[in-house]
Amino acid sequence: MRQPIAQGRTQKRDSKRHASAQEILDAAATAFSERGYAATSIDDVADVLGCTKGRIYHYFRTKGDLFIGIHLQALEWALEAVGPTAERADLGPEEKLREMVHHHAMHLMNRASYMGPAQYQIEMNLASEGRNKDEQMARIMKMRRQFEAYYVTVVEEGIQAGVFRDTDANILVKAVLGTINWMHVWFRPGGPQDSTAERERTAAVLAEYAVQGVLGA
Repeated sequence: MRQPIAQGRTQKRDSKRHASAQEILDAAATAFSERGYAATSIDDVADVLGCTKGRIYHYFRTKGDLFIGIHLQALEWALEAVGPTAERADLGPEEKLREMVHHHAMHLMNRASYMGPAQYQIEMNLASEGRNKDEQMARIMKMRRQFEAYYVTVVEEGIQAGVFRDTDANILVKAVLGTINWMHVWFRPGGPQDSTAERERTAAVLAEYAVQGVLGA
């Protein structure tokens, strides 16, 4: 069935709007990762994007809105990276954890410009000029809990199956996530050793390290 012309136009406008907003978030992520939140202005984001401030204000009214938008986008990608594996019924907990960490690490490396800003817990509190900040922060915290819950559920499955060590699953998960998320400190995209193969190797090493750290004796 052919869709109504008006509906088609609306879908095209929505798609175009999403693409434009995504380009702005990409530019903001680059600016924030290079300068930090406090030292970055809307002018800096416009310079990275090569546009006027007016285009940015059309989609994001404040710098805080941009910063929160980066967090939301990074979390959406993170959930997409690990969620499908966590919910698979054909994998055991060890295989699930290995694959989740691998996908998580690849996500962080492939979205490197979002990686640093998304880890800035202190600077999140500086984004006070963001509109609907409390509502957006509640959404961010809910997504973070969901992301961590995926890992906790898998680790608990492993403990119950006698595969992982019998200890506090929440603490084990925090240790695993702390290791992976610390990549924002040492991973440098575009460096002399950076390549798709090297990223895959790095993700595999981290995944094996995480699994070995929770396996039972």
